Amino acid sequence: MTPASALAKAHDSSDQTFCPEMTPPRCERARGGLRVRNVRGYDRRKGCFPKRIAEQCRLAFSTGSEVLSERGISLDDVVRVVYLVKDAGQLSSCAPFMRDALGENRPATTVLIVDGFDRPDVEIEMELVVRTPDMGDVN
Repeated sequence: MTPASALAKAHDSSDQTFCPEMTPPRCERARGGLRVRNVRGYDRRKGCFPKRIAEQCRLAFSTGSEVLSERGISLDDVVRVVYLVKDAGQLSSCAPFMRDALGENRPATTVLIVDGFDRPDVEIEMELVVRTPDMGDVN
């Protein structure tokens, strides 16, 4: 089983085998596309969330890319990114990873400041909104 298919399996079912310490990304069909929630930067090799927000951001984009790829779409199809962060001042350290992940794509962006997450070591969480005309309207 590839890492992407394992991720998709964990997120599409109640099976938490992907990583018991992490809530897997959740995909929801949305009007004209897909919404991917709970995209976080968990380091599967080390078994933890990195301390730095920039590294969590890089890993979150990698996770988001895997989830989308499993569905035949990519980060190029993202039309909106919602960043949830505890400290907006640290978000600027994520800019290089945002540019690398999104390339020429410039989706609408929202930053929400939160008091915290369900895990104290999480610094950033993303929500990706993708428009895919072939998925049809489900709302």
